[in-house]
Amino acid sequence: MKFITLTKEQFGQFCDQTAGSHFTQMAVNYDVKKAEGAEVHLVGVEENGEIIAACLLTAVPTIKLFKYFYTNRGPVMDYENKTLVDFFFTELKKYLKRHKALFVRVDPYVPYQKRDHSGNVLHKYATASVIDELESLGYEHQGYTTGMKTNYQIRWHSVLDLTDKDSKSVLKDMDSLRKRNIKKVIKNGIKVRYLTEDEMPIFRQFMADTSSKKEFQDRNDDFYRLRLRHFGDRALMPLAYIDFTEYIPQLEDEKTAVERSLSNENTQKNEKKKADLEKQLAAIEERLKEAHTLHKEHGDTLPIASAFYLINPYEVVYLAGGTSNEFRHFAGSYAIQWQMINYALNHGINRYNFYGISGDFSEDAEDAGVIKFKKGFNADVMEYIGDFVLPINKPVYKAYQAMKKIKG
Repeated sequence: MKFITLTKEQFGQFCDQTAGSHFTQMAVNYDVKKAEGAEVHLVGVEENGEIIAACLLTAVPTIKLFKYFYTNRGPVMDYENKTLVDFFFTELKKYLKRHKALFVRVDPYVPYQKRDHSGNVLHKYATASVIDELESLGYEHQGYTTGMKTNYQIRWHSVLDLTDKDSKSVLKDMDSLRKRNIKKVIKNGIKVRYLTEDEMPIFRQFMADTSSKKEFQDRNDDFYRLRLRHFGDRALMPLAYIDFTEYIPQLEDEKTAVERSLSNENTQKNEKKKADLEKQLAAIEERLKEAHTLHKEHGDTLPIASAFYLINPYEVVYLAGGTSNEFRHFAGSYAIQWQMINYALNHGINRYNFYGISGDFSEDAEDAGVIKFKKGFNADVMEYIGDFVLPINKPVYKAYQAMKKIKG
């Protein structure tokens, strides 16, 4: 085995062909980081002329001449190969020492446990040995963290396994509310299209509206813009909207059908059936009234929700999303989720990742509503092994930690 620097092409090809890689460990993310002005390193392991491990690291100055290195969800490798793990992380330390590293943080995209959304453990992966192995090499495990800390990658994801499934079986496995809302957006003809980079302000407005009502900090415009620009078709920004030129005629057809049923002689003799149809008719008329008002105010189309997705050959990731509180009753976010689940199915991608949750499964959790939403799709919770820190220059690192404590 040989520890080497990789070209962008070598790095991208290996990560695209390796199950379990994260979107941050893609060649296009190298382009993003360079565009952000970061110092980026691509390293890996070669054996018999074949790449068997790859890793993207960024470096930023810390104190004096030293740098902080970080690999986001890397490295990408077979973590069951103990010899490879030992070799890579041992050689990485040597490499970083040559490049003036003070310390490095790694958070491998390696599962620790699978749980349900009540927190019950469904499966323990044989990856506790990876934690032990890294610790034996001097990498300090940062613990089994919970919460939505912005300075760490979230250790918990909500993931829908699509292996051997189709749209019918996926829908069948959802809870009644999710089924009802997805059937509702299909029946109501809520449409979804993909926004272009020039249309990003539409998505950003939905995010601004959502973040103003919930306690979370959204990313800035540049974060999304750079990924749209460099990820290409691996970054998608779906928009759910109502097309009133189709929605209103559809409602009018429904109204006509119900009126026809009401006028039927048999219906007139059946008081219960008549009452049910009259109730349906009143609801349709109310929706028609609303549709005409909104059509007049907003024109032919009304955007109601938007989201941002990042994609690699391994998974579709729901990174962020926002919806109009005023038009929440149209369930636009469900139209987007259903569109993107089907995108994954149609592209042979077996993981639909709803992304981060806190790992707190109590009713008082900061994201209790989000957990309930994701649970309803029949997703599982993936708990990852967490972060590790390796001091490269121990005396200076010790002084650095002491200064951090003094500052607060």
